[in-house]
Amino acid sequence: MRYDQRIIDDVRSANNIVEVIGEYLPLKRSGANYRTLCPFHQEKTPSFMVSPSKQIFKCFGCGKGGNVFTFLMEYEKINFNEAVQKLAQRAGIKLPEKEISTEKQTLYSELYEIYKIANQYYRNNLLKSGAFALKYLHSRQISDETIKTFQIGLASDRWDDLSNYLKKKHFGQKSFSESGLFTERQGKVYDKFYSRIMFPIFSSDGKVIAFGGRIYKEEDDRAAKYLNSPENLIYKKRYHLYGLFQTKHFITQKKSALIVEGNTDLLKVYQHGFRNVVASLGTALTGNQIKLLARYTKNVYILYDGDEAGYKASARAIKVCLENSVFPKIVMLPENYDPDSFLDEFGTEKLQEEIDKAFSFYQFIKVYKNADKSLENKEDAIDELIDNLMLIQDPVQREMYIQESSALFRISETNIIRSINRRLTKSFKRYASLKANQPETILSPIHRGFGAGGIGEKELLKMVVNFPEECADAMPFLEPEYFTHPIFQKLVSIIKKQDNLIQFTAQSSKLLDYFAPDEIDFVSDLMFFEGEFSKTVLHKLLNGLQIRKLNLDLQKINQEIIEHPDNFEKLREKKVIQKKIHQLKGGVVRKLLS
Repeated sequence: MRYDQRIIDDVRSANNIVEVIGEYLPLKRSGANYRTLCPFHQEKTPSFMVSPSKQIFKCFGCGKGGNVFTFLMEYEKINFNEAVQKLAQRAGIKLPEKEISTEKQTLYSELYEIYKIANQYYRNNLLKSGAFALKYLHSRQISDETIKTFQIGLASDRWDDLSNYLKKKHFGQKSFSESGLFTERQGKVYDKFYSRIMFPIFSSDGKVIAFGGRIYKEEDDRAAKYLNSPENLIYKKRYHLYGLFQTKHFITQKKSALIVEGNTDLLKVYQHGFRNVVASLGTALTGNQIKLLARYTKNVYILYDGDEAGYKASARAIKVCLENSVFPKIVMLPENYDPDSFLDEFGTEKLQEEIDKAFSFYQFIKVYKNADKSLENKEDAIDELIDNLMLIQDPVQREMYIQESSALFRISETNIIRSINRRLTKSFKRYASLKANQPETILSPIHRGFGAGGIGEKELLKMVVNFPEECADAMPFLEPEYFTHPIFQKLVSIIKKQDNLIQFTAQSSKLLDYFAPDEIDFVSDLMFFEGEFSKTVLHKLLNGLQIRKLNLDLQKINQEIIEHPDNFEKLREKKVIQKKIHQLKGGVVRKLLS
């Protein structure tokens, strides 16, 4: 539950961003702002700025920016509500209790308690009566230390053991049903995981929230070798990573993480000394899982099976990573080896060698698609490459990867950019849905004839945000549809709804509340503007935006006329648009705003 906006505003007002950041970093005065070395990337010259007047921060090195809540979220690796709570405590503000019904709160508590007790029960079973299961684990080279660290247990052979044990703890029937640990047949409650080795799944803060179970007896002919807890009130698998609770300290320490597919792969990799490892819970890697991992590191290595299924999974994982500003490297194991079997045959040093020579995403695409074999393969690889490049959010990073890809595939940067633009032309809707800020070397259809990468859009909005009074006369002529970038469109929509633009934009920190965490860096960049206002430049930029939009409309109508030459209504629309373009080029808007 998000706190009421009034509460958020009170907490914000009570915590001066300069004082809060000053408790973490040594700030030095720099004109109207404060400056220090950025805590989010390595640098020698300070480029991290804090504005006391706007109550925001911005690093001009790595691009990070935001308000006092964003800073705590990034620095402490906490979520928004936790940042509000921490700042409220700092300011002595009492927050209201979360409005969760008593019944639901009881269910939450009971489910956590059921999983905690079930885990203890399974662990005791393995130690007391799990000789055969232990023998199996040892045969898979899983050590007693690893068993203890990951709290591996055993569900007994009796179908009602766990349910009878938990009934003595007086849990409610609803908690039993919601837990996902039992099935009901013919009026009887059966333990879903009976006679399986149990792998508990922890949240990142150490609560047991689910289990994975594996059969271990040769004579066990059940169809499902692996069985996982279903999702419930406390467990949504797309938000969690197996092993993260045990390995997050090593990930932070090593400043990198290996991602494997399965639990047993993780255990084997872990006990061979690669302790900075997580697994994706038997499902395709999700954006939420990458966001969770990115709290600890963005230096990610994908270590999947060395077969076609593993390579396809790696290709999917690359896209998920790039969408979340994580640039993975891919470890390509020899054909038909998984991490477990590779370590058994070749050992730790060989795996480290494979990790050391891991491929960037564009190198992986070339190798995986066998691009050097034929022209058809190369075309297929480049097609995949373009899809991936379009997902990169940061314009500088995207340009760097375009340069690297150009050299690797021996194709000019210009042609790569043209290919991207061609796809954007075919699917403007997809372009608009990109989270990323378009790189300055890549033009959308609207950008053509107006300068690279939406420079005009960005400069115009910088003026509107920083000089609202001077731009007031221009606002009636400004529409979201004139902008190609979704964040720009969103910002203009928000601004147009305000009764008092001057008062609204003066609250720079509050303006950021309207944007998602992955948008804040971009919006905060608009707010740090130290240039001077120019009415001439404003008129020129606004004219350009309107003409671009009309040119796009004209392109669409021309296409429709080609397909339907007898559509006289479209011909009339074309003339109207052409007249508007002519008027704008003649300076009609400039005259209106003079």
